[in-house]
Amino acid sequence: MKILVADDDKTLREELAALLCEDGHAIVTAADGGEALRTVERESFDVALLDLRMPKATGLEVLHRLRVVRPETAVVMITGEGTIDAAVEAMKGGAIDFVEKPYELEALRRTLHMVQEERTARALLGAVGSDPKISDVVSEAAGRAALVAVLGPRAKPPSGATLVLRIAHEGRPPHVFAPAQLYHLNTAIEGYLNGVERPVVYADDLDMIEAVHGREDLRAWIRHMSGKCAEKGGTLVLRSSDATLASDVGLEPEPGASSVVLQGMLESLANPIRRAVVGFVFVSGPVAYSAILKKNFVDSSSKLSFHLQKLQADGLLTKVDAGRYAATDAGQRAWHVVRALSDRKAPSLLISKP
Repeated sequence: MKILVADDDKTLREELAALLCEDGHAIVTAADGGEALRTVERESFDVALLDLRMPKATGLEVLHRLRVVRPETAVVMITGEGTIDAAVEAMKGGAIDFVEKPYELEALRRTLHMVQEERTARALLGAVGSDPKISDVVSEAAGRAALVAVLGPRAKPPSGATLVLRIAHEGRPPHVFAPAQLYHLNTAIEGYLNGVERPVVYADDLDMIEAVHGREDLRAWIRHMSGKCAEKGGTLVLRSSDATLASDVGLEPEPGASSVVLQGMLESLANPIRRAVVGFVFVSGPVAYSAILKKNFVDSSSKLSFHLQKLQADGLLTKVDAGRYAATDAGQRAWHVVRALSDRKAPSLLISKP
């Protein structure tokens, strides 16, 4: 990852930069808050490690500027003695974690791993309710020579198709098939699929097949071909102008899966610490603060208190009898979505919207 290290202590700054470089990260340093502000204006970073107390601008001031100009940057605050409360306040302002001086390298590595995990989770959870970008799926398959196009007379093949199979009024083997020759077309497609991994079949203008075989047989063909793709870890991409086709083949989205409220909760659960806490509370039932602390999800009670406050503010957890924490109904729903997404495989069928 590309990391900004901002600390006015030259020795600590250079030592930390060297250690992170050894781990394979690209490092840019700043000797004070003013330099850090100038740096984030002209460059983007995956992570910014900001000392809370710096001359010319504090870590909090740099954090607030990053939230405006580089909201995608994950901010980790560097704290010294007596600044833990300020670090927790920084987390309320958008920092995702804090580390204490002198640095414990393994703890810092865990924090950076958490950042990477959260970035991956945000990409996954942020896609709830939205289709994967079909052009990216097609382009990626073309780059691997794993793209076959099945086209009617009015369609054009996508760029990079390894094999183009056409449907026409009259079949002209080996690569042109009449609509009535569906068995032979299937044989040609399946023969191709057997030779590649994670294939993508791009199908466009299937009106002739529907005209000869009927709507129900077309739906059966789509299910059959998406199943064949799924067996190889691939995808059937269907370009269709028919708005009802998705529901016809069983692609009804989960009701309310992309609601604004649920999406906000999923954003909260992108953080691996909060995800672990909610999972523990969900499985265990109402649990006391001390029981959660003993699970060692975090390395300090200050961090745990922050994350529990965040989970309550986001509507995922609530306090019940004797001050114990329990998952709300909405929090349980969000947790089910996260679990389902974590087990999700690549889609076997994508249908472009009309």
